[in-house]
Amino acid sequence: MVSVRAAKSKGSQFEMNCAYSLKAIYPDIRRPGPEGFQLQYDLESEYQVFECKRLKGMSWNQAEKFFTKLESVAPENKTAYLLFKSNRQPCLVMAREIILKVIRVFKFEDYFGIPFTKHPSTRVKKKVLENGEKIRKGV
Repeated sequence: MVSVRAAKSKGSQFEMNCAYSLKAIYPDIRRPGPEGFQLQYDLESEYQVFECKRLKGMSWNQAEKFFTKLESVAPENKTAYLLFKSNRQPCLVMAREIILKVIRVFKFEDYFGIPFTKHPSTRVKKKVLENGEKIRKGV
């Protein structure tokens, strides 16, 4: 069983991966920060809002529930996207088609035309010199 702390870090890492992947298309994408909890979405850009869900498994009904809730809280001028991923599965995108107004699910790469990539590590790496002295890379 996954602990609550591990589950939270998985979700947070998934949000960072989504933001990093979408930067190529939406350079202004950002995480709303603490107010994101009240806004009920994880990422936003000028005309889009994104909810990111990383769960062990997700049914259609569960995904649709998250997506309709996101649409109801999204500002009027912004398009809503649900980005979700299950264990050992690719990242998927749930979006509403503009013309037919139906909800569809696509692979991230197929919908946005870019690969889903992981963000670079934020950990500081240490390098040990020959004399045993440690230095931090990037300093």
